[in-house]
Amino acid sequence: MTLKPSSWKKFSALVVAGIATLGAIDLHFLTSVPPVLAQQRSANSQLLRTIGDRAFPIFAVAYSPIAPVVVSGSNEDTIKFWNADTGELNYTAAVHLDDVRALDISPNGQILASGSDDNTANLWNMETGQLIYTLYGHTKGVKTVAFSPDGRTLATGSWDNTVKLWNVENGQIIRTLSAHEDGVEAVAFSPNGATLASGGLDNNVKLWNLNTGELITTIPAHDDWVSSVAFTPDGQTLVTGSYDNTVKVWDVNRGQLLRTLTGHSFPVYQIAITPDGRTVASVSDDRTVRLWDIASGRLVETLTGHEKSIFSVSMGPEGRRFATGGNDNTINIWELGR
Repeated sequence: MTLKPSSWKKFSALVVAGIATLGAIDLHFLTSVPPVLAQQRSANSQLLRTIGDRAFPIFAVAYSPIAPVVVSGSNEDTIKFWNADTGELNYTAAVHLDDVRALDISPNGQILASGSDDNTANLWNMETGQLIYTLYGHTKGVKTVAFSPDGRTLATGSWDNTVKLWNVENGQIIRTLSAHEDGVEAVAFSPNGATLASGGLDNNVKLWNLNTGELITTIPAHDDWVSSVAFTPDGQTLVTGSYDNTVKVWDVNRGQLLRTLTGHSFPVYQIAITPDGRTVASVSDDRTVRLWDIASGRLVETLTGHEKSIFSVSMGPEGRRFATGGNDNTINIWELGR
């Protein structure tokens, strides 16, 4: 069934926490959890099942952090909630007026954020699929959305060249971050919520102090669009994916490139890091999923299962499984090797 928008109960007030130490790249405040583990993962991941109604390309997927639920967004302008274990469609939410390009689920698993080419982002109740708020403010398509670690702030990035921060409790804009010279394709919060990374069509990654809204630094990261950004759980490392076919690993404190991961033959559309910080999954126009050891840069394995471009990847609970969605109109559920 298709659910109509309705209101939802408000919850706790906004807190944007963290203390930033500014400098050229003096970002030691990012450390918050133990360092990345160096153990290597075995190359025996497997495709568990393929789900979806195969009707439209899947532009975005989000795996619930607390339940076997995968949400998909497509050029059907709808959002669908799937049972990842059975492949059954739980329900469909329809309110966007154009392609759904981005999805993220709050850390507590209760709220879904969606971004669309209709210039809006929406907040949804994960349990019912009902609309909480529509967020108006961008003047071009919203290509990326991300919740803060405490779930109280949402970041959205748009092809209007801006990043906006929103109060999840009331749907109001906190501030707009403007420094990119072209559209924004990717946003990610540091683990302690004090810093935001954004990447865009200007080939740059920018780091922002969220206490002040000030730009900390700009990293000329890639030779083409930056399509995805993600912090490791210790906050020390930033991983980026690009249309230049590469994945890059950066030392955040020094702003230095640690290694470049090459192997994809076409643009990398999205990356996702496992909760243990050991592995990054990258998906590409070359129809493959590649798993990389972050500490060494070693390619662990290459997975095939999609028949066309893969647009999105999202890690599941405890990092044991992940989902990918692509232009072949399907969602694949994978189990990682140990």
